[in-house]
Amino acid sequence: MLLMGLVLASTNAPALEPSAPSVYQLSEQDSALEQILGQTLLLSLANVSPIFSANYHQLVEWRHKTLNSEERDKLSQMQQQLDHYWLYLDTQAECNTPCVSAASIPKDQYYLAVIVKLKQLMQQAESTSWDTLILEDKLSPGQESPLIESIKWRLFDLGFLPDKLKTSSELTTESETISPQATTHAESIARPELAESDNNLKRYDDELVSAIKAFQRQHGLLDDGVIGKQTLYWLNQSPFVRAQLLAKNTLRQQIFTRTLPSNYLLINIPAFELQLVEEGKVTLDSRVIVGKASRPTPLLNSQIASVVLNPQWRVPRSIINRDILPHIRHDGHYLQDRGFDVYDYDGTRVEHSPQEWQALAAANFPYRLVQRPGEKNALGRYKFHFDNSFSVYLHGTSEPSLFKKTNRALSSGCIRVEKVEELARWFQTHLVKDTRLWDKLMSNTTQSQWFALSETLPVYTVYWTSWLDEHGKVQYRNDIYQLEADFNLAVTASIFHIL
Repeated sequence: MLLMGLVLASTNAPALEPSAPSVYQLSEQDSALEQILGQTLLLSLANVSPIFSANYHQLVEWRHKTLNSEERDKLSQMQQQLDHYWLYLDTQAECNTPCVSAASIPKDQYYLAVIVKLKQLMQQAESTSWDTLILEDKLSPGQESPLIESIKWRLFDLGFLPDKLKTSSELTTESETISPQATTHAESIARPELAESDNNLKRYDDELVSAIKAFQRQHGLLDDGVIGKQTLYWLNQSPFVRAQLLAKNTLRQQIFTRTLPSNYLLINIPAFELQLVEEGKVTLDSRVIVGKASRPTPLLNSQIASVVLNPQWRVPRSIINRDILPHIRHDGHYLQDRGFDVYDYDGTRVEHSPQEWQALAAANFPYRLVQRPGEKNALGRYKFHFDNSFSVYLHGTSEPSLFKKTNRALSSGCIRVEKVEELARWFQTHLVKDTRLWDKLMSNTTQSQWFALSETLPVYTVYWTSWLDEHGKVQYRNDIYQLEADFNLAVTASIFHIL
């Protein structure tokens, strides 16, 4: 499940990874410094304030150093600045139910696990070069390329080829002591050489294909083993860029999720995923189809107030112009075959021959379209209605095969739900008022009926391109709407009340 690792409730958060074997115990001062450093690192990477960036560099210099009185005072001031930031978030929160205080964020297990990952990535950024890899054409399994060896190193550094490389001297063994400063296996040993058994360093072999497929899955790509533009793009994303993405998304997630009620629907647009949460626990997850980049699904929060069984589709004018008229021009039988009724703007139903429809579609088309309920209806069997200014909603689809696609930014803005039957059953069981009528109409696929709910269900669309999954692995997703640069988490220095 792509979103299961996210802190929707702290009980679902992945546990912290075991720390590396150490030859000494952290002193009380070192322990306090590391806690402050971790929080400061995340806020620095998230570009919250230059204050945190400066503090982070200072804290790195202070590691394992005995601080003098002035430095200890400065360390206390850094902690106060962190406290002021979390307090500031509390003052900005908008909650329908009591919020979880932002002061609890640094104690959250998910948050702490993210900090472990961020430290690993920063260690990699400081110890590993990350030159841009360039391919003239896509690289398929079995082909040869001079870039293969570089790709293997890249995957080793990212943890996708941990067992395919060996040290040249093979002096390092599992039983040897690992440096207490090491945060990844790759940094705890001398950089190895490719195993001698790999006779052809240019061939894209089966072992590398398996590693690439795992890499593709962790980045939301089609795991076909072909190294194309998208796979190469993510291979070229440096540890520092990855750390920034994870930090920014984690902070947005933490700020957002602490304001949530106990029951809600959440759609993460770049992940093409929906989750139904009951009492803080995920009870249903489903693939979804979201809007194309040219017709994006908006970021919003609203309340699902009704469910429509066998919905009609009143086609927006923009979709008529962009999508349907080209079909009619190509095929005059399109409206009839797809179950559309045509009305003029006085509400009178209009009929024409296929040839006349083609001619009208090529010129002026002064009509409204309504698609009747049924198997060909674009909304499928169910529509979940919520008020919003974008005229979008959740619904099913007449083309379920599209859910097999990896890139599911395919709609005109509405959200199509793969497990729409399960979601509808949940509404019927928990919220639909007239369940007797619901049951009566279930065998009828042509009668459209709106069902009121006993209470509304909050629905949120969010935009998160990185998170830790339930296995503690960092997931990354394409910035399909190019929004990452627009998210601004910066605050003014005045919130810190620096003396």
